[in-house]
Amino acid sequence: MLRFLMILVVSLTLSGLTNCVDPVYSQEEQPLRILLVVGGHSYDKENLHKMLSDMPGSVLKEITLPEDQDYLKQGLNKDFDVVVFHDQSRFDLTEEQKTNMEQMWAEGMPTVMLHHALISHNDFPVIRDVFGTAFLLQEQEIDGRVRPASTYLVPTEVTLLMVDRKHPITEGVQDFTLTDEVFDKLYFNPKIDVLVTTDHPESSRPVVWTWHYKKTPVFGMIQGHDGRAFNNENYRKLFYNGLRWLVEESAER
Repeated sequence: MLRFLMILVVSLTLSGLTNCVDPVYSQEEQPLRILLVVGGHSYDKENLHKMLSDMPGSVLKEITLPEDQDYLKQGLNKDFDVVVFHDQSRFDLTEEQKTNMEQMWAEGMPTVMLHHALISHNDFPVIRDVFGTAFLLQEQEIDGRVRPASTYLVPTEVTLLMVDRKHPITEGVQDFTLTDEVFDKLYFNPKIDVLVTTDHPESSRPVVWTWHYKKTPVFGMIQGHDGRAFNNENYRKLFYNGLRWLVEESAER
């Protein structure tokens, strides 16, 4: 009897401690229908898929560009809650494909710009306008200003600094460090709402931001090269909060 009581006390104590921990994913959240867009660059499929699949009730579909480019068109928001761009596409888009993507965003498809995607389609300015950023492959003029070619460095230790701790995306996340790729001399739309920065000497300052392109809420995240990011609890919390923010923003419009 005494042994039973001791086990019960220990169990209740451990249960109480466990309940004090703020989980990355809430079991009570509604399922997320996620469309993952890849192609043009190798990526850590196992760990990215695991991060997305670990979200309770998440439904994940992956498409690869350019083969599945025609999938991106008006009406996509009827089948998916968010679309996550992690491709590095350099192929030529047809005029019809460009129009389809513009219509998709014009009607408000919640969009994530993740890591590799900032290099996609440098010759299609709408992509830059939607994402709020771009990796410039060469020096070019944007908004009347000549901007230098962008640079990158991988792997390196990079610290993420929460600059807006009241935003739903950064809520409950402390500054943290991970090993990842950094980019410098990126173009950023001056109207983006910067939530997280870094002080890495070879990185542009903004690393997480939000903004709206027409009816489309956008969540941008520079970090995310491989499992060293995808398996980081703080990174996961930021990413998950970002997806939930997109869904809430879309519902309010």
